Amino acid sequence: MRQARILEGVYHKAQDKIWNGNEVLNELLKTHGPILISEESSNAIKNIFSIILWGELVAWKVSLQLGANIDDFSAKMAATSQAHDEARHFYVMKDYLDLLGHNPKPLSPKVAKVLEEVLHTKNLAKKLLGMQLMVEPIALTIFRFTRKLNVEPVLTDLLAFYEIDESRHIALGIQYLPKLIKKMNKFQLASLIIWQAKVINAEIRGLKEIESDVVALGLDPLEIFEYAEKKQMECLELIAKQMGISLPFLGPLRRIIEFRKALAFYPNKKDGLLVRVKNSLIAAF
Repeated sequence: MRQARILEGVYHKAQDKIWNGNEVLNELLKTHGPILISEESSNAIKNIFSIILWGELVAWKVSLQLGANIDDFSAKMAATSQAHDEARHFYVMKDYLDLLGHNPKPLSPKVAKVLEEVLHTKNLAKKLLGMQLMVEPIALTIFRFTRKLNVEPVLTDLLAFYEIDESRHIALGIQYLPKLIKKMNKFQLASLIIWQAKVINAEIRGLKEIESDVVALGLDPLEIFEYAEKKQMECLELIAKQMGISLPFLGPLRRIIEFRKALAFYPNKKDGLLVRVKNSLIAAF
């Protein structure tokens, strides 16, 4: 079966492309020398990549949950390989932040909300959708934009390894989630859509909270979210293609995202709340 071959391929590719985190980080330090960046950039990296660190920890836990709870053997293999990758991502990012003299603090409630929703849901479809097709694209987007700006050479080259691994992980959601969706009744599908909108709202709130750090690195928070949003929608469209159907909830979901995005990143801070809501609704609908 094609799906099984693809998911088994994820596992085997991960085995072939395993990299030693300690060796890679040490080699990058030899190549680029000590980490030398401005205090403003250093603080922004610490704040943003502390979130990435805890995100990798949650991704590690979620991958273990998926590996334990998925019945399909090929999908179980893919989830197991992801758990191995996420463990490596966690310890290497922790070592990198140690080099900056940073001891990461617990996540703020707004940022933690996204990860907690995915970690604690008992619903396998929601867990897959949340991690593979919502959280992973956000992380990939941050990696890609940070690398593009080359804020710090060691981090830039390190994230190239992360990006290759994370790109592979999305396949589990695209290939296996359709199997779960096909078994859903209308009530279960509606619950999945509402939950997805809830997580997207939490993502926007979390990104808004670190807006100043994102700007300090020379990144545009709205551009980051829109790029991640595009990737999320592309993943959902691939799922629809896998199932050979259209997903009618994509249109309303896009409208909800447009409204929340317009409201969160509203350009004129002097406008009152009602004006902002009205203009954001107009922009979305």
